[in-house]
Amino acid sequence: MKRQSLFFGVLCLILLSLPVVGQNSSQSKETDCEQILIQADDEFNAGRYYGIPSLLQNCIDKGNFSSEQKVRAYLLLAQAYLILDDPIAADDSYLKLLRADPEFEANISQHPIDIYYLSKKFISTPVFTPHLRLGLNTSLPRTIYDVSTSGTPLDSKNILRIGVQVGGGVDWNIDNHWSLCAEANYSYKAFKKQDQYYFDLDQQFIVEKQNWFDIPMYIKYSDDSGKIRPFGYAGYAINLLFSARGPDWLFKNNNSDGNGSSKEAASSAEVLTSKRNFFNTSLVLGGGVKYKIRKDFVYADLRYMAGLTNLTNLEKNYYMDDDFDPAVTFYAQASDIFRLDNLSISFGYIHPIYNPRKKTKPRLSSLFKKKVKVEAEETP
Repeated sequence: MKRQSLFFGVLCLILLSLPVVGQNSSQSKETDCEQILIQADDEFNAGRYYGIPSLLQNCIDKGNFSSEQKVRAYLLLAQAYLILDDPIAADDSYLKLLRADPEFEANISQHPIDIYYLSKKFISTPVFTPHLRLGLNTSLPRTIYDVSTSGTPLDSKNILRIGVQVGGGVDWNIDNHWSLCAEANYSYKAFKKQDQYYFDLDQQFIVEKQNWFDIPMYIKYSDDSGKIRPFGYAGYAINLLFSARGPDWLFKNNNSDGNGSSKEAASSAEVLTSKRNFFNTSLVLGGGVKYKIRKDFVYADLRYMAGLTNLTNLEKNYYMDDDFDPAVTFYAQASDIFRLDNLSISFGYIHPIYNPRKKTKPRLSSLFKKKVKVEAEETP
């Protein structure tokens, strides 16, 4: 029994020590490769360029370089190959540098001039950038034409109700700043309306709940540097209304007995999908801020969609299942002709799909402009 307990204790100690050993081993490899990288840098400064590729090759092949070390190694290799007049190897090294850090940018103040001009042959802007989003919204009905069964003027006001939306989209990046974007989102929207002075003294409360499929399409401008990057956009949306329930009427008949008392009449929710138009459109305006985490981003987005189309189906406004709607007489209710605006805030995650690559050949016009510029500089 004692031997078994001793064996079990030793085994536990070995298992617990394995992660520490592995971590120390990894740190040791990074330290060794850091020394090799320093040695390669010394070789470069001493003008011994031919031995640099073989010196770095072992750490590169075994993947022992960290991302930051890879950038330094490939930058050093690109410089060495340019000096050794091997443009193909220099291009290959710089492309591998961009794969290690797609947002690396060479500039004249920090890097050699030959590296700066080499960088102009490449682009690493993501072609497509997918993102996911989740958030809250509130809807604001905007009356086009009042429809009332009351013979007196009404005082109407909207009471905010909270909905939710979830979805995703993709940006097609034209360059580092401009993108064409499209999304597909499910939205649960709701609104509440209060009408006062029905028949002079009465009140009516209406709640409607809706399920939408929204397809916004817009053009976006984004900042392309720094941890925090603001953006703004404008465009157009197709809004498909799949279902509507309500209105959850509450009708207060005030002073019904002439003594200041009131009576209430309430209805259960009904399916109103047939009373609403399925296809709708809206303008889209929005903006927000992205926060960079390694190569990805999290973001917050504030959006306003201004309805362009009438939501009420005029042919069905007074009918339910081809029969006259009893709510018109029982609850003195008929839907206004209205548009629906929506204000939303969303939080999301962005995963850029980087694609470092050589630029396509310049057009003849740009080559001609460059030639004229060079000739002008050479002219005394």
